[in-house]
Amino acid sequence: TRSIRCIYGGSMRYILILLISIFISSLDSAIVPQTARLSNGLKVIVFQNPLLPSVYTLTKYDVGTADDPLNMVGLSHMLEHMMFKGSSKYPVGAIDNILNSCGGISNAHTNYDSTWYIFALPAAQLDIALDIEADRMEKLNITDEEFRPEQKVVMEERQMRLGNYPFRTSAEICQRAIYTAHPYGIFPIGYESHIKAYTVDALRAHYEKWYAPNNATIVVIGPYDLAYVLPKIEDKFGSIRPKELSERIRIPEPDHDGLTTTLEQENSRAENIYVSISYRVPTLITKPEAYLAMSMLVGTLNGSDRVLYQKMVKEKRLALGVSSGYAYGKDDMDFTFTLILAPSMNVENAEKFLFEQLAEFLKKGLAEKDFYNAKQEQLNAFAFAMDGEAFLVSMANSVLDGFPLEAVSKYENILKATTIEQAHEMLKLILVKPPIAISRNYPKGKMPKRHYHKVLVQ
Repeated sequence: TRSIRCIYGGSMRYILILLISIFISSLDSAIVPQTARLSNGLKVIVFQNPLLPSVYTLTKYDVGTADDPLNMVGLSHMLEHMMFKGSSKYPVGAIDNILNSCGGISNAHTNYDSTWYIFALPAAQLDIALDIEADRMEKLNITDEEFRPEQKVVMEERQMRLGNYPFRTSAEICQRAIYTAHPYGIFPIGYESHIKAYTVDALRAHYEKWYAPNNATIVVIGPYDLAYVLPKIEDKFGSIRPKELSERIRIPEPDHDGLTTTLEQENSRAENIYVSISYRVPTLITKPEAYLAMSMLVGTLNGSDRVLYQKMVKEKRLALGVSSGYAYGKDDMDFTFTLILAPSMNVENAEKFLFEQLAEFLKKGLAEKDFYNAKQEQLNAFAFAMDGEAFLVSMANSVLDGFPLEAVSKYENILKATTIEQAHEMLKLILVKPPIAISRNYPKGKMPKRHYHKVLVQ
């Protein structure tokens, strides 16, 4: 609407009103995803925004590092890299050249449960993204010549993401403490020993096992509707044969029976103290009302204007920062509170105040103003959904993660109907058991001395 005012001015009121009416009408319909499934099992989802000058494709395969061989964790991530190293129609470097010539970009990422490939292109270039994805879904070339240098790239990526982090060891051990048996206990990039174990034969087998139309979903976000997109997808992907898929077998995480694992580490490269307090919580993405209530809880707790931050950071000066986050996946994951303290601050006092504040929230309820602000922020994001692609991409990501398609059109109404009592129930869900893990990470010389320090050989 703002851009229309700028273009047409105030004198052409009739045209302005007409355009606004068209815009509102498109908003009402475009937020409703259109879906189809090809005969080979490929799922198709279209989010239409007639105002977008660009088109986005998200191709998701239902395989992630939690499905990798036990001795090659991260193989799915390695395969993600190889998907850019040449296929039958697009040799090495061809994708980059094509994207550079038309002003497009591509990306990819792998998590525990799935692998994603993303294209962003001018709207007229949709066919390019679809053709590339179809070709490498069926005809990827995995050669030793391309694999060996890319294996080194992945090793360097691990070093960049984890190796350069002062508390890498603490982070990895804490993850394993949260998931002692479940494959979520190892970060998706794997350990160095896993990366060294990858082979071309293992990659080819993984590709043949999981990369199939009946194990994939394609989302198209742009100015086009399903009637326009579906024939193109049918033309590109329709002839690809489905495969008999293997069962995704995962070791379930046993009940920790109230056990809290505590980790401590110090590092000379750290400047501040970092504390993470993690609770095991169920995955709620498939339950819209509960998922949005959890989202409202996170919004109520997080932010420099929220009660928790104001009391802990501004008034009491017990921490430099406090935040919380909810992680979800195909299986149950965790809810984590994070504290950042200056070296001179006292960890015990900060933790004590956090738990006291959480106890007060449990007893007296969440701060109404904070909840209202959190809800308004999400409603504002929804109100501007059609100003660009960001909201629709975010919604598409949620759908691919498991948010029910039929609930997308009801998103705003569910959000509006979410109450502070529902958010409070989510807090109770988190705090029904003690933390599953607490990790305290200190700068060198700031970790409290324990008795075992007295017997360490100097």
